[in-house]
Amino acid sequence: MLSQEANERLCRVGPGTPMGNMLRRFWTPICTSAQLPRPDCDPLLARLMGQNFVVFRDTVGRVGVLDELCMHRGASLALGRVEDCGIRCIYHGWKFGVDGSVLDIMNNANPELKHRMKAPAYSVREAGGIVWTYIGPREAEPPFPNYEFMDLPTENRVVMRVDTNANWVQALEGGLDSSHVSILHSDAARPGWNSGPGTRVGSLADTIPRFEVEDTEFGYHYAAIRKNPNGEPDNVRIVPFIMPSGRIIPDIAQTGNATIVLEVPIDDENTATFSVRYGQRPIERMSRVRETGFDDPEFYSEDDCKFRFSRNDFAKQKRAAMASSWSGFRGIALEDAVIVTSMGSIYDRSLEHLVAADVAVVHFRRRLFEQADRVERGEAPIGVNIDHRAVTAIDAPMPETGHWRTLVPSHVPA
Repeated sequence: MLSQEANERLCRVGPGTPMGNMLRRFWTPICTSAQLPRPDCDPLLARLMGQNFVVFRDTVGRVGVLDELCMHRGASLALGRVEDCGIRCIYHGWKFGVDGSVLDIMNNANPELKHRMKAPAYSVREAGGIVWTYIGPREAEPPFPNYEFMDLPTENRVVMRVDTNANWVQALEGGLDSSHVSILHSDAARPGWNSGPGTRVGSLADTIPRFEVEDTEFGYHYAAIRKNPNGEPDNVRIVPFIMPSGRIIPDIAQTGNATIVLEVPIDDENTATFSVRYGQRPIERMSRVRETGFDDPEFYSEDDCKFRFSRNDFAKQKRAAMASSWSGFRGIALEDAVIVTSMGSIYDRSLEHLVAADVAVVHFRRRLFEQADRVERGEAPIGVNIDHRAVTAIDAPMPETGHWRTLVPSHVPA
């Protein structure tokens, strides 16, 4: 368990907080490209790590990220007009470019005034169907990440965003907890759990995996080792934690696809989960959406990316179907979102009781605390300058000879 003081240090991400300062040293997703579908489309009010921004796509397709409130008198630029390569405040007509330059001032006759001012603007890159921004100290801006999915054709990836009312640590800890996969997701992992028909996908019948964890230059990776009930070699599931909030989900079904998930703090009590399923062949979008469970409009709409479930919505669980549905919910990602939401917006970890299966979660917390301490000492956190293409995840039989790390030779130990 953590003390309440340590839990606060872990979860709080606003400006000036230890974890917020650390997170701001990385490039971070702020929205999907689909949320800005065309030049001069409606601007987007975006909240990231407790700060409010306006994100817009100008006439020639460039994306800008500015502070939400107009530098003149504080009106919201999210109400602004996006036109003629800029965004114009509807209050007094001040117009800004994607770099924060003042392009026009409608309520002042001095043409030189606009050249002496600049609105707060942030570095922006658009890649892989995601708009990324850097909101940390300018002098410490790191290289832009080079994930494999960024260079693939659009049809070879499916990008989704789901906003949940839960702290980002809850969401990420769920993703780094391999033991729950065989239990919460029983319908997919152990379809014969209720003595009904079904073929297991992968070797997930063992609900008590053995864990090994190693630090790496990108964060850490862990191996969840499961006994194979058919007398075949043990299965090993290797999952990387990529600083500061990413992970890769192993391809159990051996389809050749991979899934990267980034848990981005909207603020202390809300998280934007960005997931990218990608591979060397085209991926049908609705097939992916159905797999997650977010094709159900009762729970989710891509119009606003919000997960429509709270602690007041437990009646949405289909308890009458639980003889054949383990959780009473459909879809692996939806089940995960339900669980982290059920914990409340910020779970008090001083109340928890950990077991051996939680070793990867404990290591995750330790790794975050270490990096927050580094930033407080004036050092850069690990993972800001790595080769993201070298990070992978594996679900495979254990090697007959040699260590499991031989399955991920590109992972450099810390």
